[in-house]
Amino acid sequence: MYYIDIMTLFPDTVGDVLSESILGRAQERDILRIDTHQIRDYTLNKQKQVDDYPYGGGRGAVMQADPLYQCWEHICGRYQARPHTICLSPCGRTFTQADAKRLAWEQDHLILVCGHYEGIDQRFIDECVDEEISLGDFVLTGGEIAAMAVADAVCRLVPGVLSDAECFENESHWDGLLEYPQYSRPAVWHGRKIPEVLSTGDHAKIERWRRKQSLLRTRERRPDLYERLDLSSKPDQKLLAELERELSRPPLPQPVVCRSAQDGDLDAMETILAQAKALLIPIGQWNAGYPARDNFEADIARQECYVLTCGGTVGGFFTLSTRPEAGYAAITDGKWSTNEPYAVIHRCAVAEQWRGSGLADRMIGECERLALAQGLGWLRVDTHKKNKAMQGLIRRHGFQYRGNVLAEVPPSHDPRRVAYEKRLRHHPKDVKKNL
Repeated sequence: MYYIDIMTLFPDTVGDVLSESILGRAQERDILRIDTHQIRDYTLNKQKQVDDYPYGGGRGAVMQADPLYQCWEHICGRYQARPHTICLSPCGRTFTQADAKRLAWEQDHLILVCGHYEGIDQRFIDECVDEEISLGDFVLTGGEIAAMAVADAVCRLVPGVLSDAECFENESHWDGLLEYPQYSRPAVWHGRKIPEVLSTGDHAKIERWRRKQSLLRTRERRPDLYERLDLSSKPDQKLLAELERELSRPPLPQPVVCRSAQDGDLDAMETILAQAKALLIPIGQWNAGYPARDNFEADIARQECYVLTCGGTVGGFFTLSTRPEAGYAAITDGKWSTNEPYAVIHRCAVAEQWRGSGLADRMIGECERLALAQGLGWLRVDTHKKNKAMQGLIRRHGFQYRGNVLAEVPPSHDPRRVAYEKRLRHHPKDVKKNL
């Protein structure tokens, strides 16, 4: 059993708080025992006085050494070994998670002394106290709040108090990192969605995301902790490289809106198309004559073309076709997962100034949303084997490689394309299965 005795002028308040919830249940199971002691009960003064004017003058009063000593001696007399005694004081060393571990695992009995007024007679501290602890660089009216905080932080690390060590090993400060963001049901609240990775069921990806978020949060909020981290491992170096790229992204003007493309958007789309061709023609994805304005005019007429606007300006475009793709039937080196209806992403690009901003990720998300809205459970796309940027984008969104297909291209161009697909969640068949 782990013992904590708290010397205080307000034992009922302190005891009530520490007898609730997890710590209360641990005491019922005899894992912990937390006792509070009224310091006034140990004074010889008829008025139960425990304080007096400070020597040397000054405002306020100082807690006298003898009532504190009598209380402390009474507690010590109940046990064979002298308990480790801590005075809660703004003059103490700042309490950390490392201190909580040390006190939980190296001690089995603590006495916490709660000061009040202008402080405690130094002679009691010199004779009876093993260490002084502070919660931070601020002053409280008394030590009770600090004592409860220390007791709670220590007791939850005592074996058996929490159901599993994982309950505290993934928390803030355990390994020098702040904890990653947490989410619960529902998946959408006030229009805010949970991060998609958390609903994939892929535990490796989820752990990687959590580690990345912990690094980001620690870097932004506690640079002092971040500077002391050992991030030399290859996985951490990859995460840091990703963070650097993401933090360097240009901010997107708000709002970002996805809407059906109109003829009046064609000029802006052609400007973006020229920027994209400068990158995609050299790798064989597109050519000088494809795609062209007339392709987008046809897409708009079929109501298959969409634009993403950033603050009212066209920042990207894509075509989402629900018509069967003729070339997909002759897939080689693999196969599709199903013969169910699907949507296909074609002719997509993002304006040069918004590359790396996350607009391409938003585009893929909109493709999924639109496919689902049309009752389709599968999304497919093909791209050139040298188009690593596109492959990285769709893989990041959960698309799986399925094989090779042939595209219609000029004779001098390589027609081979790598094909991917993604099963969309919450489409009608999923709903039927859950009923």
